[in-house]
Amino acid sequence: MKLNYSILMAAQVLSVFAHPSGGKKQTTTAVAAAASSEVAASAVSTIADAAATTTAAGAAATSAAAVKEEEEKDPNEVVQESTFGVAINLGGGDIKTDTNFPVGKNGNLEIEFKNTAARVLRVTENKTPGAAPTGFEFLEPVSYKVELGGGAKNLTLQKVDYIQSAASKAAGIDISKGQIGRLCAESNTFVVGAGVGELEFEADENELTLTVDNMVGEWGIFVPTGAATVAKPATGNGTGAATPATPATPAAPAASAGTGATTGSAGAAELAKLLQQLLAALG
Repeated sequence: MKLNYSILMAAQVLSVFAHPSGGKKQTTTAVAAAASSEVAASAVSTIADAAATTTAAGAAATSAAAVKEEEEKDPNEVVQESTFGVAINLGGGDIKTDTNFPVGKNGNLEIEFKNTAARVLRVTENKTPGAAPTGFEFLEPVSYKVELGGGAKNLTLQKVDYIQSAASKAAGIDISKGQIGRLCAESNTFVVGAGVGELEFEADENELTLTVDNMVGEWGIFVPTGAATVAKPATGNGTGAATPATPATPAAPAASAGTGATTGSAGAAELAKLLQQLLAALG
């Protein structure tokens, strides 16, 4: 850019010496044109540099996102969708398969499976389930009957999970103390606790996960009585009153037209000063 400017300046000065009859007026015009060219060239250079920087930053961000996505992929895990009453294949090869079912009132059922040999899974809804355990109520108004073609004995991994929906969480329903229970056919009542399986609550996923020895059976999702109907309280300031809204930040005042004029005047004065110095040098 500096080289181009030097050539331009040299051309303007040579033009002045080649046509001396114009006097100082023509010299002034030539120098002003050269200064204008410098400003335009500088602006073009700035825009080009900014565009290059933006492009590089965008490319870096895209690359980083692609790397993160690639790292998060697990080649030994399959996630699939299914519907109730339909048989679906579970692959073998000790590749974990997560099968998600349609979202109900507050969330959805998920079955986790892993084994060397494949199986066939089918889950159906029971809309007239047995009784809930004492102290609990149904989070979903149905229970889930799990069938597994090929049997559930000695599988590498089998889990019955329940994932809470975002809408249910927003409504204030707390499933952190929830349970996944198995139906006891003799009493027609669902049983919960350590004898059913190893239960965990994964807060980051709003998920109840139950590791079992045999997933075949009928399962229900439960929360402590009242938990499914208690709304989340509003956040207060400690005195019972609602927290007041934060006042809006006033918008910044528009730039003064005089500021631009002053800046322009300063630039013109500087240009005139440089012009005088050049004219003095020329003669």
